Amino acid sequence: MKIPLRLVIPFLTLFLALAASLQAAAATLDSEAAKSLITGRMWQQPQPHGTGQLYWSWNADGSVCLRTDGKTGNCADTGTWKLDGDRLCYKLTWYGKTSGRQSACFRIADRVKGLYEAVQDNGLTLFKFSVVE
Repeated sequence: MKIPLRLVIPFLTLFLALAASLQAAAATLDSEAAKSLITGRMWQQPQPHGTGQLYWSWNADGSVCLRTDGKTGNCADTGTWKLDGDRLCYKLTWYGKTSGRQSACFRIADRVKGLYEAVQDNGLTLFKFSVVE
């Protein structure tokens, strides 16, 4: 019995997406672990479309500072963050507006010691990061 290729490709795509979402859901941090990884910490994220790093400073007062030119100096943009259960939700003033990343909610997945992923509700990775301090 020969299965048409037009049926195999969508099935494989669905299967891989489901497998990825189940793996992401199983490895995400609970609210207490997420809070300790966020509050008063700085994250380093590779730039989405370029070279260099983004630095996220998550302040205990619910404010966030995004730096694009290194760990110190002025914020390129600021905003707010909060925990919604075990999801981190942030909103910046302008950064990421054109790419749909001005605001987002995600869960944090611990992938390898010291390396993390921001996982959206659909199971896809928004970005990868590490904790600097």
